[in-house]
Amino acid sequence: MPSHEAPTITPFPPEECAMTTQWPAIPEDALSGLPFTRLRLPARGWLFHAGQPRPGLYFVHAGYLRTSVGSDDGRERITAFPMRGDWVGLESIGSECHASDAVALDASEVWHLPESAMADAAIAHRFAAHCARQLREQQAWALAVGSLCAERRVLAFLQDQARRHVELGCSGTRFTLRMTRAEMGNFLALQIETVTRALAKLQAGGRVRIDRRDVTLLAEDFAQPWRETAPPQPRAVPDRRAWRASRSRARGEHRAPAHGLM
Repeated sequence: MPSHEAPTITPFPPEECAMTTQWPAIPEDALSGLPFTRLRLPARGWLFHAGQPRPGLYFVHAGYLRTSVGSDDGRERITAFPMRGDWVGLESIGSECHASDAVALDASEVWHLPESAMADAAIAHRFAAHCARQLREQQAWALAVGSLCAERRVLAFLQDQARRHVELGCSGTRFTLRMTRAEMGNFLALQIETVTRALAKLQAGGRVRIDRRDVTLLAEDFAQPWRETAPPQPRAVPDRRAWRASRSRARGEHRAPAHGLM
């Protein structure tokens, strides 16, 4: 169960904020003036709860988190697994309180940025690009969960984890999963037994090696980065006259053999 221990709050030296490599689109002089606050979270410690006032944005400097949304009747759905370089709390921009829960899956450190910092045009533009990317990823996962079988969902999840580790300069073939099987299944809309069977099948096929939460990707094609799936383009609405003409021609072609037999 997540710990209810409050995060350790430490003012973060502004000059150190410019040292991160995750802000390439924002000038260093703009970073140095941002009012960051450093928060250290223990494993399974809460960062914030849905409904908590005074929301802000959180940059994951180290560690691994889990975000989720819940319902009044107790249902919970995991929405993401933020790691180093990701932002948490974007869905609460413009709101008076947080819209989701966030808990650390490992000892983590995040940098809190008050929403007032969004007044800077360069910062706002950078966040808009990140929000768009996050939306594309959510659309891709919605398509995967709704159209792929259980084994393909688990495969796509491991490929995505490999891609994210490579982007951080880490190995994309050997990494440790911070979430439990139940949490992975919740994210992929699968039962824990189904996740376990899918992992066992991938391992039996010689594609991965699983040792508790340590994962080694064995097949070369399996280690290829998982790509975002572009959202489907809306179909063009045909001209009404052209549509009627094509339908009339189709009807005539369909009836022609019948007239030939008479």
